[in-house]
Amino acid sequence: MSEIGKIFYLKTRIISHLNIAPQHFKMILEAPQIAKEAKPGQFIHVKVSEGINPLLRRPFSIHRVIDKEIEILYKIRGKGTEILSQRKEGELLDIIGPLGNGFPFGEEQNKNILLVAGGIGIAPLIFLAEKLREIKNQKSKIKIIALLGAKTKDFVLCEKELKDLCTEVKISTEDGSYGFKGLVTELLKNSLTPDYSSLTTLYTAGPLLMLQEIKKIANIFKILVFASLEENIACGLGGCLGCVIKTKQGYKRVCKDGPVFNLEEVLWE
Repeated sequence: MSEIGKIFYLKTRIISHLNIAPQHFKMILEAPQIAKEAKPGQFIHVKVSEGINPLLRRPFSIHRVIDKEIEILYKIRGKGTEILSQRKEGELLDIIGPLGNGFPFGEEQNKNILLVAGGIGIAPLIFLAEKLREIKNQKSKIKIIALLGAKTKDFVLCEKELKDLCTEVKISTEDGSYGFKGLVTELLKNSLTPDYSSLTTLYTAGPLLMLQEIKKIANIFKILVFASLEENIACGLGGCLGCVIKTKQGYKRVCKDGPVFNLEEVLWE
């Protein structure tokens, strides 16, 4: 193990590795140093194989922290995650973390909190929901409302966890097999009322088109939005500039300045 500031380079043991839905996996890692320092919205950088193929690490949001263990939730998207899905309990995994800047929270009083996730975008929001629930237990007027979108019922993730943590949970599926029929952004529009305004903070993660639509909706209702952005991350430490995005303050590195950004500041071409 080595440490750079509060970033740790670890050989960590895989405690559990479960296939929880088609092409979706949950992995639990023994990583006490990272568990102690991690904040919602941060990520770890994983060397998925023991060889050099693939060469680059893969980023995974920290899904949950339980005592000395961390969880990641991921979807098979390509060669790297396909290799990771084949790793077994008891094997050692080479990881770096915690990395990036997470979700800002802690100042909520008498506010509505919206958590909006599309598909695997739920990954960073459970850790956040757990922290928000701790605040709610101290300030009972806070409402935590989760909107979770999926293609079909089979791909609805973390519903039970959200119901345990949130005031209300709403589900949408694109084919109507469960909950509201349509996109989660359509569910969001149908759920908002004039009460959701400056007294609302929305936290979200998901595909680009979803985030762009959420930004439009949030501007109408004057809702503050913090989003975890999905980008291809190479070095994970801000050195290679391979994950830059355009913002009102110039170009920012998703791995170092993010992955969480105030969505109002992000400029898409």
